[in-house]
Formats: sequence, C-alpha cells, structure tokens
Amino acid sequence: MKRLFCVVFALALAGAASAGEWHFEIVDSADRVGECTSVALDSSGNPHISYNGNADLKYARWDGAAWQIETVDSAGGSYTSLALDSSNRPHISYCGNSDLKYARWNGSSWQIETVDSAGDVGWFTSLALDDSDYPHISYWDSTNDDLKYARWNGSSWQIETVDSAGFVDRYTSLALDSSGYPHISYGYLDLMYARWNGSSWQVETVDTVGDVGLWTSLALDSSGRPHISYHDWTNGCLKYARWDGAAWQIETVDSTWSVGRYTSLALDSNDYPHISYHDWDNDDLKYARWNGSSWWIQTVGDVGWYTSLALDSSGNPHISYYDENNNNLKYAYWEGGPAVEDAEVSANTCDEGVLVGWTITGDAPASFTVLRSVGDNEPETVSGALPGTAASWLDADVEAGGEYRYWLEATEEDGMVSRFGPTEPVNFPGAARELTLSIYPSPASGLFTVDYTLPENGSITIALYDLSGRRVTTVLDGEMAAGRHDISYDTSALPPGVYLARLATDSGTLTRRVVIAR
Repeated sequence: MKRLFCVVFALALAGAASAGEWHFEIVDSADRVGECTSVALDSSGNPHISYNGNADLKYARWDGAAWQIETVDSAGGSYTSLALDSSNRPHISYCGNSDLKYARWNGSSWQIETVDSAGDVGWFTSLALDDSDYPHISYWDSTNDDLKYARWNGSSWQIETVDSAGFVDRYTSLALDSSGYPHISYGYLDLMYARWNGSSWQVETVDTVGDVGLWTSLALDSSGRPHISYHDWTNGCLKYARWDGAAWQIETVDSTWSVGRYTSLALDSNDYPHISYHDWDNDDLKYARWNGSSWWIQTVGDVGWYTSLALDSSGNPHISYYDENNNNLKYAYWEGGPAVEDAEVSANTCDEGVLVGWTITGDAPASFTVLRSVGDNEPETVSGALPGTAASWLDADVEAGGEYRYWLEATEEDGMVSRFGPTEPVNFPGAARELTLSIYPSPASGLFTVDYTLPENGSITIALYDLSGRRVTTVLDGEMAAGRHDISYDTSALPPGVYLARLATDSGTLTRRVVIAR
C-alpha cells in the first residue's frame, strides 16, 4: 500500500504585529457615578454620554480638549438612553422617581418633561430619534409588567402598550427603520421581538432555549433586518440573533461561563455586528466583532458594567461603562487594527491523523490555538499554544470513523483573540481492516474470550455450534462499530466437547474451533 505521510512544518511570516490598542479614560470620578451609561458619537466623532450619578441624571461630552460634565436632573436618572439629533444636540430618556422622563438640550438649556407617570414606569428605557428629530421610547412598566412605547408626534406624546404577556417585557432596546417604524427587542425568560408594520404590532418569540433575552440590544441593518445581542442566563453565555429574511439565525458568540451581561450592539458599514458586554466571573469588559468569517473576541479592561457601544466612521468601537470597583464612569476606544486580518483553515487526513493547516492575511500574532469538534459537539481546544510563526498542526488523537471539524484562534500581543473556521468535516478512516476472529484459551474450562475485528459498522452474530451443525447458544447478536472488539463467555453450562464458533457479519463469515474441557 502506498503510504501518505504527514509533514508538519513552520512558515516564517515576515513583519511585526501591527495591532491597534485600546485607550482608557476616567470621565467622572465623583463617588458612585457611571451606572446606566449610554454613549453616542457626534458628527466629529466626539463622544457624548448619559449616566446615573449618585441618583442624578448626568451628561458628559468631549469638546475636543476636555470632558464637560453637568447634572441634568437631580430628581433621579436611572436606565438612561442617549441619542443625538441632526444638530448634535443630546436627547435622553430615563427613569426618574418611578416615572418615564425625557430631557433634551435646546441649544441654551435642558428641557425636561415627564412622559408617563401611570405607575412604576420608565425602567429599561431605549431612545431613538426619527428624521424629524422626534423622540421614540421603549420602556418597561413594572407595575403591570408590560412593554410600553411612547412617541412624540410634534404636539403630544402618544403612549401604548406593546406586549402585556408578563415576564417578557424587560431589557428593552429600540431602533427605527427607514419608514420611522419602531422595532423593539426585549425579554426576561424568552427573547422577544416586536415591530410596527404601519397598522399593528407584530410580536414574535426569537429564542426560548433556557432563560434568555436578558440585556438585549437591537440594531437594524441596511436592509432593515434586525440583529440582537443578548444574555443567556441558563448557560451563562453571550448570544446573537439575526433575521436573514426567512428565519432567525441564532448563535453563541462567547461561551466562557457567565458572560454576556450588559450587552450593547452596533453594526458597521458592512452590516457586521460589534458587541460590548461584561464577563461576570472575571469582572472584565469584553468586546466581540464579526469580521465576515469569524468572531473576534477581546478582553478590553478589568471592569465593565452597563456597557454602551458606538462605532465611529472607521468602524472603531467606543465604549462607555461603569467601573464598579472604583464607582466611576469610564470610556474606552480602539485605534488601529488586528495583526491577523483573515485566515484560511484546512484539514486533511493522513496515516498519522489529521493535518490542520492555515494561511493568514496580515502579520504574525503572538500565538495560535487549534480547536476541534467531534460530530455536532461544541469545539474544544486540542493543540495548546502554538507559535505565531506556525502554519500547521497534526492532530494524532483521532479515531477511525470519527468526523472532525477544526477552528483556528489567533491571539494578538494585546490579548485580542480571533477565531477562524470551521473547516469542512473530515472523516478519519484509519488503517484498512480485515475481518478477523480468534478464540482463547482452547481448551477452555471456564471463560473463553472471542477476539474479533470488523472492517465496517454493521450487524454481527457470534454463535456456538456442535459438530452436527446444531446451534447450541448465541454469544452476541447486535450492531457493532468497525474496529477490534472482544467478548467473554462462560462455558460452565455447556458439556465438554468440541464446538465451532461462527462469526457472521455484513462483511463475511468466519468459523473457529474451540474445545471445552472440565
């Protein structure tokens, strides 16, 4: 037989890593400020942030040289949501003293009004402005456990209940389509989605697998299709759902345990999603983005509650968040790009196992890691850390008949992790097998062992016959996988003598002689 050998090699990749970096600032260091943050960028790319400051509604903006900070409403300011109008003036929805409130800057002063005071309302607000700069707000009515929606029509507020099913109405996120119609993601036990079609609300359940739909964030792409990031409480992971025009496509973005709280989603010019979120176990701010073929995931900082994400004109992320260790408002932004821009990953079988190879676009990272899934299982790390100059890795820990898929993770010098793949599934055939049968010991006075090899999966029967051809007993009858097997049989109930053991399979039949003695 002609043998195919695996050759494992390393390819030197020229050039130093050109990865960008995160910049961090403390925006407001007054005691216990920065919860419920919301960030937006003006036409010059300068950030504006609304947030809760020790029970006050506060607002910070970067003027190009320094942060300008002011208190907007000292009568409460939780669950803030910020949007900038066509003149770059801020509008903020928030909860103040159990009411839904709305504040806007008119160019000289803040105009504040109560939108809804019918019960304990105004929780989890989300604000968007239409083409006329009129505000639209989604929010939760805690008294009635309802999802509500308010909009300004130019002369008065129009308020309605969108969903009154209960236990599904929290963590709202609002976006307006090109017609100015509202779309809302929300949830608590299930991830829900509601949209106005021009005459009525269309409400549907997106994800019911576990307690999902917490900390939802919604964005509409250039075709008006919804994308939603959210937290799966049951499995402790970050999930992402998008409507492809016919069905919801749902995937797990980050499954390291207890991640995905305080999610915030934005889409870039390619309609690719970017998500900021919190890692509860490690108390880290994290960031994930889709690059067209895989998710880039990075740990940004050592804190990160109440994250809010906006993208600048270059698609770079800007994140406002709360540092719960120091009780202050922080802001992070990214400059530059990753060293590894893209990677093509392949997997091919050989006598020694499966050879995983890759070619990258960009510069060498700090290290690579290979992940593998068996069948439909989740991928697991199998290679350990490989040098950033590596271009292949041999997986020798494979079994005949196994179906495998592989992913490649590139880790940058600054800790950013990018995942590429998966490969097409590969089946490892192993060495060619023949049908074999042996029995020992013979003579046998107690137990004997039947040792056999099957070249393929299939049905199998092992039986004992006397010399007249009469079946005495059946040792095994069932389905078995390809490979080597053995089974023991107790002969104490059989009279001594000479017997024939017959192995019958889909691949053929074999017979061996066995002697039973006392």
